[in-house]
Amino acid sequence: MDANQVDALRAAVSRLARRLRNEAPTARPLSATGIAVLGLLRREGPTTPQALACAEHVRPPTMTRIVDRLVEMGMVTKQPNPDDRRSTIVHLDPTGADYLAATVRQRSTWLASRIDTLTEEEREALSHAIPALQKLATT
Repeated sequence: MDANQVDALRAAVSRLARRLRNEAPTARPLSATGIAVLGLLRREGPTTPQALACAEHVRPPTMTRIVDRLVEMGMVTKQPNPDDRRSTIVHLDPTGADYLAATVRQRSTWLASRIDTLTEEEREALSHAIPALQKLATT
């Protein structure tokens, strides 16, 4: 790929990611980081606010505010850390899991509707690009 193609790919992926982030239930809006925290708790299980901050590349005080908002919304709970009484463990609640599932469904529905507007050749090219995009996202 030449530099122009790299720039075009970066711009397209950025716009698509931004558009997908905007697809979320509007009744109880959360920030992108709040949704990411719910997803991390679903995938990895209960963890500390410090670990969440590290995973999401935010400062611990910022994560504390995010977790406190999620607690207020009934999406997560905090419990004392049995290994370190100075910290807590954050757990995903059913309300948070339901919100996350609804967000994923809404985003997938939006993306599927956009994919349906592509030509067969474009859909096939997109399908072939999935492994490469997954590799880029994890390296």
